[in-house]
Amino acid sequence: MGWPLPASDEQALPGLHVDRLVDAAMVTAQVDRAERDTTSEQAVAAVQERLQSTAGPDQRVEVEAEAGGQAHVAYTYRRYEDVRLAFMPEPTVSRFGGVEAAMTYPRQALSAALIRVYTTDGVPLSVDHFFEAPTQDVRPGDAIFAAGPARRTRRAESADQLLARRDLVLPNRRGVLDTWVESTRAHLDTIDGDRSPLSAALQAGERARKKTQTRLEVLRHDSITTRLQRRDRRLRDTLRRDSTLQRRYGGVLDSLAALQESKRRLASAHRAFGLFEARAYGSRTFQRLVRAFREDTTDGTSALQSADDAARPPAVETALLADRLRRVQEHLQSDSAAVRRLLNGQSPGERAASIVDASVLADPDYAPDGARIVPPDDPAAAVADVIGPRVRLFYDEWDRLMRTERRLTARLDRVRRTVDPTLVRGGGDRVLRLTDGRALGYPYNGTMAPPFTTLYRLYGQSQSFEGDSAWALPARWRRSSTDLDRSVPLNLAVSTDPAVQTNGAPLLNKYLEIVGVSVGTNVQGVAGEYLFLPQRMRTVGVDLRGLRQSLQAVYDAEGLVDELFGDTVSRSGQRQ
Repeated sequence: MGWPLPASDEQALPGLHVDRLVDAAMVTAQVDRAERDTTSEQAVAAVQERLQSTAGPDQRVEVEAEAGGQAHVAYTYRRYEDVRLAFMPEPTVSRFGGVEAAMTYPRQALSAALIRVYTTDGVPLSVDHFFEAPTQDVRPGDAIFAAGPARRTRRAESADQLLARRDLVLPNRRGVLDTWVESTRAHLDTIDGDRSPLSAALQAGERARKKTQTRLEVLRHDSITTRLQRRDRRLRDTLRRDSTLQRRYGGVLDSLAALQESKRRLASAHRAFGLFEARAYGSRTFQRLVRAFREDTTDGTSALQSADDAARPPAVETALLADRLRRVQEHLQSDSAAVRRLLNGQSPGERAASIVDASVLADPDYAPDGARIVPPDDPAAAVADVIGPRVRLFYDEWDRLMRTERRLTARLDRVRRTVDPTLVRGGGDRVLRLTDGRALGYPYNGTMAPPFTTLYRLYGQSQSFEGDSAWALPARWRRSSTDLDRSVPLNLAVSTDPAVQTNGAPLLNKYLEIVGVSVGTNVQGVAGEYLFLPQRMRTVGVDLRGLRQSLQAVYDAEGLVDELFGDTVSRSGQRQ
C-alpha cells in the first residue's frame, strides 16, 4: 500500500475490533459476598455475568483482580467492529533492514500504521478524551511513560526454575527453530513463483530464533545468575524475619528447587519427546503422535491442526521430523533393538521422508480410530510402537511435575508481591499499567547508542547496503529525499520497563501528550521476560516527529497531518 487512502477507499479490517473503556467501578464487596459460597474464580465469573446482563448490547464487562487479589474492579468497554486502514507505509520501510535489523537498535523504520474507527452509523468515531500531540519536542533525558497492559513474564520464578529453563527448554527450542529456519530458507530458494507467504513466515521464525538465543545468552551470564540467586536469598531472609510468612511460604523455594532436580533427571527423555514451547515450528507429524499417547493436553497439543499444516512444505516437515527422530535415536542409544525398529535400517532423514510421504500421521485431518494410532502397514507403525509407550511414560511424569510447579509458582508470586507490592503485576488481563523511564541511550558495542535516530541514518544505511533489497527505499522515498528534513528523529529509545506491552503502546511525556508509539524492544529487552535491567533494556518506538515529517514530505498527506497534529506544529516548543 504505502500511501494514505481517502475515506471512500479505506480498507476494512475484518476480525479487528477496538474496545473503548467507558467505565471502571470497584466491585470488591460484590465479589467478597459471592465468594462466601464458592471459589474466588467462580465468584468473579458470577459478578461479571451479572454486570454483563445489565450492560448495553455493544458493551463488554470484565472483572479484574487488583492489589494482589485484595480488590476487584469492573471495567466496561464499548466495542467497535468497523475498523478501517487509513495509512500504512510500504513493508520495505516498516521492516527496513529485514530480519537482521529486527530488535536491533539504533534502528530506522517507520513501523506505524493509522486506522480509523467507525460507529454503527458508518461515521468516524469522535471522542472527547484522547492523548494530544506534543507542544514540545522530546529531548535526551526527558521523562517518558509507556501505557499498556502488562505482558506475561517469568519474573516471579525462582533462580532454580530459570536455570533449569536455561539448561532444558531453551537449547532444545533453539534447536527446533534452527532446523525450521534453515529448512524453510532452503525450500524458499527453490520457489520460482510467489514467495511472499513463506518469506513472511521465515521472518517470524528468524525473529523467534533471535529472541530464544538472546534469552539463552542472558541466563548463561554469570552476573545475571548471581542477581537471580541474590534475589531469592533476600526473600529467604525476609521470610525468616516474619514468622507468619515463614509458616505460609517458607518451604516454597526449597520445593521448587527439588522439583527442578526431578525435571533434570528427565533431561534425555525431554530432549527426545518434549515440545519445548515451539509447537508452531516443530514437526506436526510428531506432535500428532504425542497427542495420541498423551493424556494431559492442556498445553494445546489437543488442537494442532492449523493453516500452517496445509501451507508447510513437505521438505520442511521432513527436516523437522528427521531432527526429532535423531533426538529419539540418541535417547534410545543404549537400546539397540529399539533403535533398529525405530529406523528400520534407514537414516533419520530417510525414515522421516518415507513417513511424510505416505503415513496417515502426516495428514492434518487424520484422527486415530480407537487404540490403534496408525494402521499396521503404515510407514510410521513401527515408530509409533517404539515411541508411543515411552511418550506416555514421560508425559505422565512431566505433566505431574508441571502441574505442581504451576501451583508452587503461584504461591511464590503471591509472597513476592506481599513482600514488595511495587512489583509489576503479571499479564493475563487488559488492565492498563503505566511504567516510567527516560529518553536515554545505552552502552552498545563499546560506544553509546543514541536516544534518537534520524532520517539521515535511514538514507545513509540504504546507500551503504545498496543492492540489498532489505535496505532499499521505495521510489517515493527516493524522489522525496530533497524535501525531507533529514535531521528529524524517526525512532526513539526509552528506558521504560518492557513488562508493559511494547507493541503499539503510546509513549507519553510528563504532560501526558503522545510523543511516540512503541514497536518493541532492543534485543537486550527480550530478556525482560526474567528481570529488568534499566541500564541496557530499552523500549523502541516510532517518534511522532518522524511520522509527521514522512506524512508531509513523502506521502503528501496534509489532511492526515491536520487530523493528527492540528496546530501543534506551530505551537511546538512553546511549553516551558
